[in-house]
Amino acid sequence: MEIVSRDNRSWFVLRVTYQRELIAKTKLDELNIENFVPIQKVRVKGKSGRLTWVTKVLLHNYIFVYTVKSQIDILKRGELPFLRYVMYNDENGLRKIQTVPERQMKNFIAIAGTEDERVMFLNPEEVDLSKGDKVRVLGGPFEGVEGHFMRVINGKREKRVVVKITGVAAIATASLPVSLVEKID
Repeated sequence: MEIVSRDNRSWFVLRVTYQRELIAKTKLDELNIENFVPIQKVRVKGKSGRLTWVTKVLLHNYIFVYTVKSQIDILKRGELPFLRYVMYNDENGLRKIQTVPERQMKNFIAIAGTEDERVMFLNPEEVDLSKGDKVRVLGGPFEGVEGHFMRVINGKREKRVVVKITGVAAIATASLPVSLVEKID
């Protein structure tokens, strides 16, 4: 596989069929292609009654890949034929391949890549970001993350920083005190 210039790469949102996210991730890791699948280690009780740790995929059928389109096309024709581009309609009604801006993806990975069990995945259609201020986290495990500071659970006073990838996922940090965030434009 050819080495790709860092300048031309984008974060592509890809779907995989039949929940083969971890198979795709393993193959992309072997090829040294940067990728991200939100996972969490959880304890489950096995058939013998013993607790064991298993890896649980938190966003089924999606994988985020940082490369160029031509490299994905080669993978789709060869080693990973079950990859599918996630498409959206632009303002002119044209079908486009969905990508995520690098800064937004770094914020998403900073939250989804943590092992904090209080992190919440939300339905992106149910998150109205206009209700929250754009903020940057100043300290703690989410330091530097930018998103919208808002209440995500009705009836609760706590607020969280939410990062949304349109049409795919929204993720919220654990509850944060106001003193750990600063408003940005």
